[in-house]
Amino acid sequence: MNELIEMELIYESLVPVTNSEDTYLSVGTVTFLQNEELSLDFNETTTTISPLPDFRIRLESSLRDFEPRTFLEEYHRMGLKISDLNYAFFLKHFPETYLFEVYTEYCNRNGEKLAYPLTLTNAWLLFRDGSVLDYSSHITVFALNELAEVA
Repeated sequence: MNELIEMELIYESLVPVTNSEDTYLSVGTVTFLQNEELSLDFNETTTTISPLPDFRIRLESSLRDFEPRTFLEEYHRMGLKISDLNYAFFLKHFPETYLFEVYTEYCNRNGEKLAYPLTLTNAWLLFRDGSVLDYSSHITVFALNELAEVA
């Protein structure tokens, strides 16, 4: 089976960020919208921060170790089994599926939330055999607005 294993996200700050070396990005539930909401959870997030012009930053996040049990009841309610959440499923529904929400917090090393607005520029789902689905053009205005209103 070609199951989902990882998600890659690229964010950019919309304003200059100071002391970015003392910060981190926390990414929680990722919600897709098809006919209904489909939430995904991952056990591990790693982020690389790099500078952009004008002191803005780029944050490349890898969400690893897909954890389907978090939303198991919702999947069952939708008529889905864990084994259904594979490349074939996401490819079949790709045209009508949009990235609706990504729970994101930008924090300093003390765990305090920072008020820097972000935008999500790219999003990919990665599967066991190396297949990739690019949702970068399927990011909703709602998702972008939620990130931009952090400040």
